[in-house]
Amino acid sequence: MKSMRISYLFNLGLGAAFLAREKIETRFRELEKRGRRNRDEVKKLLDDAEQRGLEEKKALDSLVREKAREAVKELDLATREDIRKLKRDLEEMLKKKDA
Repeated sequence: MKSMRISYLFNLGLGAAFLAREKIETRFRELEKRGRRNRDEVKKLLDDAEQRGLEEKKALDSLVREKAREAVKELDLATREDIRKLKRDLEEMLKKKDA
């Protein structure tokens, strides 16, 4: 259920970002037609908005990873490293048994 909520929120945010970009592009095209903005200003503003979006995505990805780590720890689930260690320990035990 939690993963569904995370996925839903992520998709919602992504959708909102794309809608915002479309509205920004439309608004700047209108301003450009009226001569209030030149093409370079529009491009810079859109590039800045895109860069900000990428930074936000990076921050969100980091937050999701951290929350996943917390969930694994809270649920006391085995990590990849835990499983690797168990495998090594088991292999050592089997070698000692065969010796």
